[in-house]
Amino acid sequence: MTDISKYKNVSLAKDTYLNLDKIRKMITPHITQSRSGTINILINKEMARLNGKSKPKDNGKPKSKDKQK
Repeated sequence: MTDISKYKNVSLAKDTYLNLDKIRKMITPHITQSRSGTINILINKEMARLNGKSKPKDNGKPKSKDKQK
């Protein structure tokens, strides 16, 4: 049984799922990489590219509590 304290689930659009299969075959052509392993690789690469700056940008949009009625 899956340890729910360590794992979460995500849903992907069918096109994204198919693209993920293409990417995983290109990233590790010599082994069969799992989809979740491929997602881990891609996210870790992006985090390294961002130098660990995981704080999202504000984009100038007001937060829900700041919206005026």
